[in-house]
Amino acid sequence: MNSPFLLTLVSLSLLWSSSVTFAKPPGVSVIRDLPEAAFAPPGFDSNDHSQVVVAGTFTSSCFKAGSASADVNPLTKTIQITQKAYVLESSWCLQMLVPYSSVVDVGILPPGDYQVQVVSDLAAPKTLENLSIAPASESVAGPDESLYAIAEDVSLENGVLKLRGKLPGACVTLKDIRVLTRKSGIVEVLPLLQTKQAQSCAESFISFEKEIPVSLPWKGRTLLHVRSLNGQALNKIVEVR
Repeated sequence: MNSPFLLTLVSLSLLWSSSVTFAKPPGVSVIRDLPEAAFAPPGFDSNDHSQVVVAGTFTSSCFKAGSASADVNPLTKTIQITQKAYVLESSWCLQMLVPYSSVVDVGILPPGDYQVQVVSDLAAPKTLENLSIAPASESVAGPDESLYAIAEDVSLENGVLKLRGKLPGACVTLKDIRVLTRKSGIVEVLPLLQTKQAQSCAESFISFEKEIPVSLPWKGRTLLHVRSLNGQALNKIVEVR
């Protein structure tokens, strides 16, 4: 039955549906935020994919962390990092502290000491950290010179570091978990593997979880930098009290 009343209801329903589907979202602006800290883990050499971690704090719930990128100048030995942030233009923002962190891959770099700078809309480029790249032949604890387990999660509470991960097969065992504090604010965790002599080994991942007592000579924001298999790394920022 095609009554005018029914047609009117259908038309109103379609109009309402369209207005909901295509409603204009709240405005969003993009800014270059100014991170409060940068962490450049030691131990990278000219064969490694080097990383830098930046961290900051937003002041309301209407800020969302965007992507972070690096512009490397090998001539001036500078690494300029840009951290984008999305700002929701809304009156429903909660005034609260929202911490964030970003891992920035800076790629394979020639040997040298690099200044890590942050570029923002709030100030001139600011140097926060230094990244040292050693020649490959002189690297210490470089990820391409040791075999590491697969790191999945790491935490540090009450002086105990907990590491969870996987062994990449039954032909390897966890030899040692080396913890280094050779740079203030950074805890390096090296889950070293050793191979077993065997004619055949099961090709399966083997989970592990370890706890290591750690005593740090500093307080405050700290980067847990765990080397992982295939030149990868797990990075996590914690607050040491």
